Amino acid sequence: MLARPQFSFTKEELQNAMREGYAVLISLATSEPFKAICQELHALPDYKRDEFVKSVLLSPSALERRGVNIPPGVLIQRSAFGDRRPTLFCIKKYLPKRFHIAWENVNLTFDAAYADEEVSRDPEQCWRYPLRPDIQSHALAEGESLEAVSDEFTVKGNFMGA
Repeated sequence: MLARPQFSFTKEELQNAMREGYAVLISLATSEPFKAICQELHALPDYKRDEFVKSVLLSPSALERRGVNIPPGVLIQRSAFGDRRPTLFCIKKYLPKRFHIAWENVNLTFDAAYADEEVSRDPEQCWRYPLRPDIQSHALAEGESLEAVSDEFTVKGNFMGA
């Protein structure tokens, strides 16, 4: 029988750290400059969104020019999930290191529009390795089904691509 890990924090302390992290992310996501960028992104055709994410959302100077102030410790990055949701990008904040044994970060994910039935809830499908975010972005730009992308393009380990 495995021993339970000993944590140097309480459940309430972890919950508070998560709440604080989400408050920072929500404040950013609901700011007028950030909402304007998201509206601009979603007004684009699918094939132009990948380039917009790269040239605007992943560019600190482009964000600054558009009036977006990224709080300390917040990252904007591409992300992907094993269930193959059509994720465009996410905003992430790492929790303090002492919590990483239980929970590493909080994030808000921004997806392309999709019909709920397009994303499997089958545990065999949901818990696959995710696609590399760059491959996923390319597939979305080309209008390809994410389910049709070969598993040879999945992420194994900590590498999440460009």
